[in-house]
Amino acid sequence: MSADPTETELKFAIAPEDAKAFERAPALKKSKPRRQRLLNLYFDTPDHALADAGMALRLRKAGGRWTQALKGGTSGTGGLHSRGEWEFPRKEPTLDLTLFVATPLFAMKQPERLQDQLANAFTVDFQRETWIVEPQPGERLEVALDRGEVRSGDRTEAVCEVEIEVLEGPRDAAFDLAHSLMKVVRLRPSAVTKAQRGNRLVRNAELAPRKASAVELEASMSIARAARAIVGTALDQLQANEEDLLVSNDPEFVHQARVALRRMRSALRLFRDELGDPRTEQWREALGDIARAFGGARDWDVFATEVLPSLRKSFGDAKLSRSLASRATARRMRERDTAREALRSAAYATLVLDLARWLSDEPPPRIAGESLTDFASALIRKRHKRLLADAKQLAKRSPEERHQIRIDAKRLRYCVDGFASLFKDSRVEKYSRALGRLQDVLGRANDATTAMQLVSELEAPAAFASFARGYLAARAEDDVASLADHVAALDGTKRFWARKPAAPSLEG
Repeated sequence: MSADPTETELKFAIAPEDAKAFERAPALKKSKPRRQRLLNLYFDTPDHALADAGMALRLRKAGGRWTQALKGGTSGTGGLHSRGEWEFPRKEPTLDLTLFVATPLFAMKQPERLQDQLANAFTVDFQRETWIVEPQPGERLEVALDRGEVRSGDRTEAVCEVEIEVLEGPRDAAFDLAHSLMKVVRLRPSAVTKAQRGNRLVRNAELAPRKASAVELEASMSIARAARAIVGTALDQLQANEEDLLVSNDPEFVHQARVALRRMRSALRLFRDELGDPRTEQWREALGDIARAFGGARDWDVFATEVLPSLRKSFGDAKLSRSLASRATARRMRERDTAREALRSAAYATLVLDLARWLSDEPPPRIAGESLTDFASALIRKRHKRLLADAKQLAKRSPEERHQIRIDAKRLRYCVDGFASLFKDSRVEKYSRALGRLQDVLGRANDATTAMQLVSELEAPAAFASFARGYLAARAEDDVASLADHVAALDGTKRFWARKPAAPSLEG
């Protein structure tokens, strides 16, 4: 067993048709590839105790040799995986759990009983090509191309991925090599491990959109570390929806991925002065480009699945309704393809990899006198005041002005969600509910305005277009009429953030 049980690697999804181009990559030419079949048997209890604890236990056959291994810990943000790995040779395909006595396995409840409960949960069978790359003295990397499948009973999932593991040298060497490879072949940073794929098959888990997770902050954190925590949580959300968005037409995957993109942009905007990194503006622009590629997909998802059905029902012409629904679905699928192409693009892969590299860097130490709670309070206070000021006479504002106020509300919401763990839960929840109700009304009004634009793009008959404009305008006005009440409710909600520090006295 290695003295350092930590495995650090970058993982990428690669399309099967791009494998040949990968094998010919100039960065791999100096190394002769080694090819072998790897048969992996993964074990767990009937109630998935190991998977739930973030561990994977396997037996691997490589050639005529068997090894048993335990991996522990969760990681994968931006495709960077850093986990504990404990590996031991075996003379035969049997497990000896006593070899893991100094690992997290024995921190579980009654570990001595695990042996009798374990069973083969799933199998991962793949061909691996490996290259040893030494970019410069003191740097040694293993590059692996894996192609095969994960099996659990009669359920299977294909595997085609690339791994770059740091054997010797700094972690940056893996990122540098990845950038070199990405210049000649499409690679998409992947947060999903083979074990995670297997566990999904075991549970027969359906694709499920991932909403934003709570950001865990501590008041003692530096502002720079908090920035990484907030951006990293949003990147996790983006990648959790990314893989399923590529294969599913469920509109919620697009919605949640878009929310994640916006949360990252908002966080980078919040911290831009404190981070002092010129790359943050470049990342914000890149995130904005991707979010715009998702915008059409989201607009047509809402229109085709929520707005158009009610329009069709109210208008009453069955034949025309079917024709419009067919046209809207076709446009929706074209926009979905645009979003998917954005995810497959080199620009997206480069952005995610750059963010992963930044997130993995140790942030600068906390500055003396720096208070994360005061910093968060100042930001929330400022955005709250701006929203209330802009929302005066909201019902009389134009749709364009209301849309800008909707953006103000979103930015405030992302700010509140990002820093929520620093404050008293009950007060944050009450404030978030009031803000959420205002956002919902602004959102519905904006959806109606957007829908009027999309009706014209459908080239619907004049009679239907006229009906839709009137129907949607009335719906928007119904929502707008309640805006003043929601603004007042938010203004009346008890503040949860710290008061603004009093100005120093000039006396004495």
